[in-house]
Amino acid sequence: MIRSFFGLLGLIFIFIIGIQAQNKFNGYSLTVEVNNARACPLYFLPQQNQLNHVQVFLPGTGLQKPATGLTACDNSQVTGNRVAPNGADQKWCFQGPEELYEIKLSNGESYLWPTMSGRDIGFYNIKDFRPMRRIEGPTPKYVYSEPADYTKAIRNAMMIMASRQGGTLVFPDGDYIVGTTDGNTRDPAYEAITVPSGVTIQGASSNYSNPGNNMPDRAAAARIRLRNNRQTIFRIGGCTNSVTIRNIELLANVALYGEGRRDDSGTYGIEALGKWQVDPKTKANTANTSQFFKFENIVFQNFDAGIIARNANEGKCNPAEQLCNSWQFDFIRVDHGIFINNGTGISIDSFNTDWTIANSVFHYLAARPPGIGIRIKHGTLILIENSFGGGVDYSPGGIGGTFLHIDSVQTVTMISSSSERGQKSIYTEPSLAVSSQTLNIIGSVFNDPIELNGRMNFSSMGNFYYGNTLKMAPQVVINSVGDKFCHQPDIYPGNCTDRVGGGNIVNSPGFNGGTVMFRTGRMPEGQGKDRINRQPNLFGYDVEINSGLLQHDPNTTFKDINALAAAVETGSRVKDGAIVYCKDCKKAPTGLCSQGTAGVDGAFAKRINNQWRCD
Repeated sequence: MIRSFFGLLGLIFIFIIGIQAQNKFNGYSLTVEVNNARACPLYFLPQQNQLNHVQVFLPGTGLQKPATGLTACDNSQVTGNRVAPNGADQKWCFQGPEELYEIKLSNGESYLWPTMSGRDIGFYNIKDFRPMRRIEGPTPKYVYSEPADYTKAIRNAMMIMASRQGGTLVFPDGDYIVGTTDGNTRDPAYEAITVPSGVTIQGASSNYSNPGNNMPDRAAAARIRLRNNRQTIFRIGGCTNSVTIRNIELLANVALYGEGRRDDSGTYGIEALGKWQVDPKTKANTANTSQFFKFENIVFQNFDAGIIARNANEGKCNPAEQLCNSWQFDFIRVDHGIFINNGTGISIDSFNTDWTIANSVFHYLAARPPGIGIRIKHGTLILIENSFGGGVDYSPGGIGGTFLHIDSVQTVTMISSSSERGQKSIYTEPSLAVSSQTLNIIGSVFNDPIELNGRMNFSSMGNFYYGNTLKMAPQVVINSVGDKFCHQPDIYPGNCTDRVGGGNIVNSPGFNGGTVMFRTGRMPEGQGKDRINRQPNLFGYDVEINSGLLQHDPNTTFKDINALAAAVETGSRVKDGAIVYCKDCKKAPTGLCSQGTAGVDGAFAKRINNQWRCD
């Protein structure tokens, strides 16, 4: 009896070990791709003709060894190495003794598929999706090889994360090429790698490369790069939410040490592409909204555009099928971005999009056209804070283009930002800047020209400008509070000029053109050729006082008003049309103001024909 009892315990133990050795795998049969035709990136393979079934193989065998010992789970069905999904949500599920299998879909695509039984589920290392070879033995081993191109490995990881509603993909120290067949030759079948919802892409470092030299800094710790023109690394489509990309460098088709110049035209680091669909028959609208994106600590180098967000079928939009320029791509944050030698750092082109661009640097050159830091073709609410842009110097080959180029936008607010060594700091297109659009600049520094056109509303608070920075079209409406023009002349003499680094001295710097609604003034500074003239507080349009009064200074005297009219280096402070309360003025027989007695006399003094009149 005792032997039988222990024998039974042994069988139970073996049975339990067998159960515990089974790892669980599940997923969906789908494709992940964004293009002009498909508004949303996920396409589930149909149930008809069992097209959503999968076949399971031992990994590293070239799909030559079907998996054995599989069992079904979650109401799926297993026949040999074929798994049929359950009928409720079309998810397939099986258990098997291996920790990794290769899954083949009915469309012929195959993917390495890790178990979801481990405690690190949801965290993936790109190195685990490299090509591998299985070596049989009592304990099978897998030998990985380094691919010349990582496109397939990255797509494999995206497929798994799409099937599991998200995950984190880690790129360790390495140089990851995409879009080629052999690390250099263009892959004609390559499309941008689609990033589905819930995905975080994280590299080992956000340091940038100096790829053209042969020094230790020629390659950053972790970078993904192209080797051909007209390609994009990552693409985000419609119906996509909560994507983060951080701590990595993205490079276009940049020349490495010893290589000749390479063509990087038509290249993008991250592209957002979607459309607001319209049913041609029913006219029903489908927004295909995408929202909540963070691009942090990323280097973008040598792209046509580092980040570009636009509508599908751009330039060929059919309004019967698509609400043009209106895809909702929302709640985007670019933080600690480094944009180096891109044609455009960030290009935004949808009326229905809100962005925060913070703590970022844009290095651009006019010689690398168009040489723009941030381009807003269409936009809604754009916040730019603590960011900087500029070229190398003011030489023809080193000068930058434009830090911020605005075609059409609802509101742009810029805080604690700056640009220099460029042709323009900010520019607005004349035909698209209408009166419903606002540009707000707060606590920033600009010396290169700000050229505002159209009917843009411009609010400026606490900024520093140089002598001739601001050039305004006549219908630009200006409100200015606490702005400072030029450095203190007795400390930096000869610095207030009409161009950076030289030019003519400007004695009355300010807003050149535009319609000033309100502007705070300044005291005069300096003397001689370096003087900066006084500037009174200015109301440039009608002033209405409601349920209150206009209080003049009650302590101004006859002596004071004559001092105000006295000639100084820059001319009298007072012009015809001035009015002031004088507590000791009285009217002379001629109607002019004369000395009277405070507390007895008193009058409003009016400046008419260069005289004070009290009649």
